[in-house]
Amino acid sequence: MSPTRQLANDPLTSSWAAGLRSSLRAYARTHLPDAMVPAHFVVVPELPKLPNGKVDRGSLPPLTADETPETAFVAPRTQVETELARIWQDLLGLSKVGVETSFFDLGGDSLTVLQMAAQVRDVYDVRLDLRRMFEDPTVAQLARMVSSQADPTVTGAGNPRGVASEAMVADAVLPADIVPEEGALPPSTGPYRTVLLTGGTGYTGAFLLRELLDRSAATVHVLVRADGAAQASERVRENLAEYGLLRDGDEERIIGVPGDTGRPYLGLTKSTYHELAAEVELIIHNAAISSWIVPYAKIKPVNVFGAMEVLRLACRKRVKAVHFVSTIGVYPGHEGARSWPETRLTEADHVVGGYRQSKWVADSLMLQARDRGVPAHVYRLGAITGSQTTGACSPDTFINHLIKGCVQLGAYLDYDLLLDLVPVDFCAATVVHTALSGGRAESVFNVPSARSVSMNEIFELIVAYGYPLRRLNYQDWYRELAAAVERGEENELAVYLPLFGADRPAEEVGYLGSKPDFRTDNLRAALDGSDIACKPVDRELFDRYLDYFVSTGFLPAPPGGTARPENQWSALS
Repeated sequence: MSPTRQLANDPLTSSWAAGLRSSLRAYARTHLPDAMVPAHFVVVPELPKLPNGKVDRGSLPPLTADETPETAFVAPRTQVETELARIWQDLLGLSKVGVETSFFDLGGDSLTVLQMAAQVRDVYDVRLDLRRMFEDPTVAQLARMVSSQADPTVTGAGNPRGVASEAMVADAVLPADIVPEEGALPPSTGPYRTVLLTGGTGYTGAFLLRELLDRSAATVHVLVRADGAAQASERVRENLAEYGLLRDGDEERIIGVPGDTGRPYLGLTKSTYHELAAEVELIIHNAAISSWIVPYAKIKPVNVFGAMEVLRLACRKRVKAVHFVSTIGVYPGHEGARSWPETRLTEADHVVGGYRQSKWVADSLMLQARDRGVPAHVYRLGAITGSQTTGACSPDTFINHLIKGCVQLGAYLDYDLLLDLVPVDFCAATVVHTALSGGRAESVFNVPSARSVSMNEIFELIVAYGYPLRRLNYQDWYRELAAAVERGEENELAVYLPLFGADRPAEEVGYLGSKPDFRTDNLRAALDGSDIACKPVDRELFDRYLDYFVSTGFLPAPPGGTARPENQWSALS
């Protein structure tokens, strides 16, 4: 018998193959966009070869939907599991479904999971907790949810997007090689001739770039995912133009650099890496995956490893100051009052969700690098909102998705959380002004809003603008939202359903009764004597944001027009 021939009943090989598929899929999820992660993996003893030694693709076994990823097949064990498995089979076009296999690993997606939930409701007359379904999308979990005797461990499930605080602390150890190399030139204190900006094709990045161009004479290299230098520069200019920030002559001082923050050496060619290491005098590191629903493992390459790669570059040829854009989300969530000084982080517990945890780790790495001689500075920004001068606002933030989703639903949630909304142009001016000042002794800057506002206040401003939104208690609001999404109605919050449970939202959304006090002693010292000031979020400023959203089509115009007098605000030009 051939040594590679698989036995008809070989549980050890089957278990090993299942483990390999699981590892391959986890690796793919970490390094690839969702759409590119293979739905199925086929494990073979060896690859068939042609006489010339190349793989004989024609002899590879066919991909079949019967391949069950992640775990070996576990058959339904109860009548409920059997019926639910049949629903999944019909919906996904499979001949069998294991009860411990993830719905998404079988080929499902956010749309089909909602279709599945609707079918389950029709059969069992129960409305699923979609947040729990996203957290553990298996037939076994689903059977417990529809059962009259719910498993109490299900409702106590941990946050699936994050990791334990011990894992965060373990990741927050700066590698030994990140230290200024022998013979490196000392850091410059300005004026700076060459600056590197990461995240320059994002919303905050556009305003950071504008401030760099306006407040200095430096040439700005902008790291961009692109096929070449020309495309990189074009992407940067298009992003500036999108928010009305492009000026004549900008192209002479902007150099697009094809690269990738989530790859070794920032995805740069060897020659470009050495060139930047020698020429760049200042780095503003803004690049990050900021989605609240992406797990820590998937965010880690860009947000954590990317921070390490930026610090490595800062240590080569010439020591460079690194100004890192962080978030006040690195502070743990707490009920009641708590003061947060501008100092290094010491608490990892209750920092929840992949995004906040990755920022906590990167924030910690930056200050460790400072201990080794890299002049690193950290800016913990509040929730970024629109420009306080033009109203230009990114639609791609959680709070703005929440606003649009509630407008589409015609109702908002009565869940009174405090929000720290900070205008993007104030944040950008603060970071760039402080960075260009050079040689500041302070290492951490809290950049909160001028005045915290409650979520209910925000929605009252939206109602005052002219949107007829009903105010519902959280449970009723969630039921209406889940029902609308299950019916297939378009709603901006569909992708955020994992953040909402039947009884309360996930911790990432915020803590009821939390009253943080963010100290700003270092911030005030850095801005002393400048003209940089933060406007509070009030009726005047929020009307400007809503005007912008209506003008761009992100929001429909209120049915009866705006409620404010027409002569109070002119339309955005």
